[in-house]
Amino acid sequence: MAKSKELVPTLAAIDPPVQEALTPPQRVAQYRRNIFPHNVVLSADDLYEFTQILSKANDRARVIEYNALDIASFDTPELARARVEEFVAIEYEYTAASDDITQGRGMPNTRDLEFPDDLKGFFVSNATYAQRAINTRPLNVVDAFLSFEKPSLKIDWQTVPSNATANRSVINIYGRDEDWVISTEARIQDFLRRKKSYRPAIHGSGTYDYLVYLVFLPTLIWLYHQNSGFFGDWLRTQTTFINVIIGIYALLLSLLFIRFVFQYVRWLFPPMEFYKTSRWRAYLHRTVAGLVLSTVVLNAIYDMGKSTVIGWFGP
Repeated sequence: MAKSKELVPTLAAIDPPVQEALTPPQRVAQYRRNIFPHNVVLSADDLYEFTQILSKANDRARVIEYNALDIASFDTPELARARVEEFVAIEYEYTAASDDITQGRGMPNTRDLEFPDDLKGFFVSNATYAQRAINTRPLNVVDAFLSFEKPSLKIDWQTVPSNATANRSVINIYGRDEDWVISTEARIQDFLRRKKSYRPAIHGSGTYDYLVYLVFLPTLIWLYHQNSGFFGDWLRTQTTFINVIIGIYALLLSLLFIRFVFQYVRWLFPPMEFYKTSRWRAYLHRTVAGLVLSTVVLNAIYDMGKSTVIGWFGP
């Protein structure tokens, strides 16, 4: 069962008795912007900066909320302002790879020892507390969920490599104030652009099919044609049935191999990546994998080029 830790117990322990909405229902247009982050690498400090951006947006949302209140229904304007500040508040939740969950209000202490190195999901919103406490949402809302789950290495029928890599990260910005929605989206988009990182073009839909049918299988056929040797002589002495069975098995085994390599590269370069303080482990892992893969590919290209030249011009 997941454990829950309150990093800000003084704020998170507030349990208001009031059960009425912040503002009455309004029949006005709602503006919405949806952002789907991808190819983003974030550190613990970046997550703190991201929460600061949302906190500043929430400060502006509080002003709009206060101006929309019926001040006459409160004893004093100070009570109305306190009510807005209490319920229109930033709340966060993050999940480690072990599924331990931590919740709190305000700014998360991302550099704390309790903040996980293996962060799996990070959620922040200025509406969840009001929704839970008084069953309503502020006029202007930003909900952000960043998923840092790596693609699975498991090969099964449920994981279709031809599909795009699953990425549940989404940021929803919506509200009654158009300027607030547009400006909040602009600040978040600018932050995400600054944190963009190069990712190989393997996360898109159909990439696996192009790799298999246009690169891998032609290369496999060519390699067998050039290096059949003793195995080819042995196959010619077998029955047609045995040749068909061995050919189908070899094809399925080779497809299983290339699928694992493809999923491994996706796992090595996830669409959303988090590191707490340093990326040296990821760099080391990718360097070793890159050297091995480049060695194999370069040797194959060299052999193919050499055989082609000899075939054209002779030894």
